[in-house]
Order: sequence, then structure tokens, then C-alpha cells
Amino acid sequence: MRSTVLLLIATALLGEIQTASAQSAYSYPWCARVGSRNGPTSCYYTSHEQCMTTLSGIGGYCFGSPYYRSAPATVTARGRRQRAPN
Repeated sequence: MRSTVLLLIATALLGEIQTASAQSAYSYPWCARVGSRNGPTSCYYTSHEQCMTTLSGIGGYCFGSPYYRSAPATVTARGRRQRAPN
């Protein structure tokens, strides 16, 4: 009986877990390189301003991400015109 209750509780808790999509360098259009050319690179910025603000006071530069792939454009279906009744 006790194991059945624990199994039901565990099943209910596992059913509530939601998966999160992982963020990657492919999701962001801007990269920052701290310091010199050999410094660490981080490609997790949505705008040039956000990147520059992060580097403010520590030095470095921002550049367009070579990994970024923009979302494909969505195509909207054109509605068909209906004929007016005669």
C-alpha cells in the first residue's frame, strides 16, 4: 500500500515537469570578446547595445555572431475572395 502511494506521488510529480528549450549561440545575433583577440567569447546578446553595455568598464568588443541563424520568415496564406451573390 505504501509503495503504491509513493508511486502515485512520484508519477504526479514527474507529470508536472516541463521541459525548457536550451539556449545556444545559434539563438543570439551578437557576440562579445572580452579584452584582446584571444580573450573569452560569449555569443548570448540580443542587441548590439546589450553587448556594449556588458563590456562597459571591462573592455572588449562586440561583433555579429557567426553562428546566428535567423528564424525563417513565416508565410501567410492569402484569403480567397468570395463572389458576391447575384
